[in-house]
Amino acid sequence: MNREVYEKFKEELGFKPAPGTKAPGPMVSVKVSGNIAYVSGHVAFSSGELQYKGRIGADVSIEDGKKSAALSVINCLDSLDSVVGLDNIDTILKVTGYLSCAEDVTEHPSIMNAASDVLFGVFGDDGRHARAALGIHTLPLGASTEVELIVQLKS
Repeated sequence: MNREVYEKFKEELGFKPAPGTKAPGPMVSVKVSGNIAYVSGHVAFSSGELQYKGRIGADVSIEDGKKSAALSVINCLDSLDSVVGLDNIDTILKVTGYLSCAEDVTEHPSIMNAASDVLFGVFGDDGRHARAALGIHTLPLGASTEVELIVQLKS
């Protein structure tokens, strides 16, 4: 795990955590079972405000969709860091990306590559993962992206 690279990504994306943020309702941001951590879907929040609102290809450019995916995965990592500590992550197993897109957008994999690039940059080969990139009509709060992770923890 390369904390310096992680901090650089956060800085480049303008990420600022909101103090005292917790998952809404009865869910949790991270659920640990054995040595597996399941990270709930996270959207592109910074300073408590949703960034990149709208549908990719209609309200949000492809390039901003990539920034939204990267910022969404940074939010996932921030939650993981607060619950288990990033140094306790062994490998990233699976990433699922949900992309709110206009009907004619087909660049789902390249948009999600931005999130995958963050994970590879922070964790090196341990950041390589299985992945799904799904285009859907809408996401909570009008978000353009939502990312969830499954992570294996160190024993």
